[in-house]
Amino acid sequence: MSGSDRVEKTIELRAPRSRVWRAISNGKDFGAWFGLGSPLDLVGDFVPGAQITGKWTVDGKTVNEHFCTIVKVEPETCLSFEWIPYELSPGEDTAKHPRTHVEFRLEEIPDGTRLTVSESGFDKLPADKQYKRTENAQGWAVQVHAIAQHVLGRVEVSVDTAKLQLAIKKPLAAVREAIVDPVRMANYFFSKGSGRIETGAKLVWEWSDVGAKTEVKVREANDEKIVFLWGVTADPTQVEITLAAHDGGTKVHIVEHPFELSDEGAKRAVGQAQGWAHFCCCLVAYLEHGIDLRRGRRVA
Repeated sequence: MSGSDRVEKTIELRAPRSRVWRAISNGKDFGAWFGLGSPLDLVGDFVPGAQITGKWTVDGKTVNEHFCTIVKVEPETCLSFEWIPYELSPGEDTAKHPRTHVEFRLEEIPDGTRLTVSESGFDKLPADKQYKRTENAQGWAVQVHAIAQHVLGRVEVSVDTAKLQLAIKKPLAAVREAIVDPVRMANYFFSKGSGRIETGAKLVWEWSDVGAKTEVKVREANDEKIVFLWGVTADPTQVEITLAAHDGGTKVHIVEHPFELSDEGAKRAVGQAQGWAHFCCCLVAYLEHGIDLRRGRRVA
């Protein structure tokens, strides 16, 4: 559910309310799922009025800054906080920026717990920050499944070219350029991309042969790691592509998550694993032999 000033995501978990509550009201647990696999340390007790600080790594640098202010704590029922939903420049006065209100509400259901996460107050944001309404709606769609993984168990896709015996016989820089440049990617992956993969970029990827299109939000792109969110499956997921020098060439390791711990989630994960294995094969064929496997032709 969403409105002009509010976004909301709901998930039903086969877990007791006490377990779900611990996942959202304990700083260590919260940081474990909110970071989506990236280190995130939250400092401070989740009690009304508490100022919670966060420490995480951005582009290889450790960042310490205010994360949120706890507003309401009703054990096993409701937790809410306020935060500034966009990044600030170092040293910027947080008091000059509006905040949105995030609420986690728990309800007991026959098979476990219904968790609803909502965020409101977007109308107060500056005009150049209004995009956060759409971006955070997508973000919470990912995060509710990350909470499910944390509570119930983790399902993720992991594809490694070294394990597939497909370590690419090209320098790391050449492999990275083939992954971030849309012109090169159109020779083995999609039909068209709207721009280069760069930190903060919002892209659109198209597969004209099957009539598919998806939006991509790049969270991080450095020399050895690329992280983005996309909605190629039913719910948005995060993809992490790591590059490393390997045996005279380059090893590519791809992880995608979160997927629900369910029959449907496992089916989606298997499908994506097959897709990323195909991606790696096509990347090798393109870089090493100049062949576009998707179209069955040589690249001019």
